[in-house]
Amino acid sequence: MKHSIGELKGMTRQMLLGRYQTPMLAMLLASLIPSLFLLPFNYLCSDRNTIAMQAVLYYLAYFIITLIELLLNSGVKRIHLMIARGEATSVSDMFWVIKNRPDRILIGGFLFTLISWIPMIPSFVFEAIPPEGLSDVSVLAITELLSLAGLLVGFLITLPLYFIFWIYVDDPDIDTRDAFRRSISLMRGAKWRLCLMQLSFVGWTLLGALSFGIGFLWILPYTDQAFTNFYLELKQEFDVKVEFSEAAQEYMPN
Repeated sequence: MKHSIGELKGMTRQMLLGRYQTPMLAMLLASLIPSLFLLPFNYLCSDRNTIAMQAVLYYLAYFIITLIELLLNSGVKRIHLMIARGEATSVSDMFWVIKNRPDRILIGGFLFTLISWIPMIPSFVFEAIPPEGLSDVSVLAITELLSLAGLLVGFLITLPLYFIFWIYVDDPDIDTRDAFRRSISLMRGAKWRLCLMQLSFVGWTLLGALSFGIGFLWILPYTDQAFTNFYLELKQEFDVKVEFSEAAQEYMPN
């Protein structure tokens, strides 16, 4: 059964009643651990007299820590899948991905990023080698337009791949190629609805920003759970597997 976006979000809020602690702590750890790892390396580039070797070490560390962050965020998605299925969860579940073929997520993340940045190449080239006769203002304006166009094209290209990380943590045996294919298959006919779902959280994002980021402690687990439920609905599993706590039986409108 396909629910409206409002119904899906209402059911998500019901699902999280009394269960916010685990996804909230997991989300915080997924943000804090990479930041703490990167902190010592920030000093490498804090000095104006930074040498080339320091810069290389910084960017190498940044790349590795970004991969760690990708794994941890995928682990958070596993927690949300477990919540949706009525399973008991703990913060330690976010480290499940590290023990279950993390290479799939790393390869998938690399390919996803590469695909999303390919449309940005024209703006990079234009900025690096601008045509002769153009003023600096014109070069800047055209570069910005090319960048915006690249971001839009990149978003549209990667939209069918949106759920690959949910698929990785949902199926420990699936490989990268099949994960991409399955996401594309799930997203057939659902792209516009996913965009509307994303737009429906703009107000919540603004609210989080106005609260100096404190509101995101509740907003981010809410959005992650909503998109997890969206994924399960595409799999036609949501209505069958979801279990609500006794405190969440009463429907909450959007």
